Amino acid sequence: MSFIGVICGLKSEADAVSSSVDASKIRVGVSGADAARAEEIARGFCNDGASAIISVGVSGGLDPALKSGDLIIGETIIADDGSVYGADTYLLSVIREDMPVGAKFASLFGADEIIDSAAKKSALFHNHGCAAVDMESHGAARAAARAGAPFIAIRAIADPADRALPKAALEAVAPDGSTQVFKTLGAALRDPKQFPELIKLGGDSAAATKTLRRSLGPLFARLFLCFDL
Repeated sequence: MSFIGVICGLKSEADAVSSSVDASKIRVGVSGADAARAEEIARGFCNDGASAIISVGVSGGLDPALKSGDLIIGETIIADDGSVYGADTYLLSVIREDMPVGAKFASLFGADEIIDSAAKKSALFHNHGCAAVDMESHGAARAAARAGAPFIAIRAIADPADRALPKAALEAVAPDGSTQVFKTLGAALRDPKQFPELIKLGGDSAAATKTLRRSLGPLFARLFLCFDL
């Protein structure tokens, strides 16, 4: 049976997909915010006959005009090594016909390391013109390009461009994509000044996840029609 392969970095993102989309028509893989793992999962989906590969999740904002909860449809993915991957033009046109309110088409930057400061975000925005950054879309896009499978990225902004990530959050994501809550809290307890920033980050992530849950159902319904799923 045909299916759409969905690549997420986090289990929470995968949960948002599974609760919003007809699960019988998709397969979801969680990369743990690791591009190499995302590429491996996407390659497996392609080998199994996936109709398309879709990267779904939250992203860090690079464009100062974006706020937490904004939805981005990735037209182009620029990888850390300079590779450029274009989203499938037909899928872009299908989504453009019935865009969620407030959604924007833009370029995304695929980072191999965490972009943890406002200064790094600003540099990426000015050097590459990308609206947002994540750590798995470029891996998924690379696998799709090599397999000749249609690809698109659907990302919601979590931390905006002016928001730095607190040090306690830098190792919050486990390899399986789960959140290491106790490890993060332990790091914050050793430096309590980080708690306000962690609370802001939690609010940012909640806004992004809410956007995904609201938007994915209608978006995937259109994508399913494209592939007669």
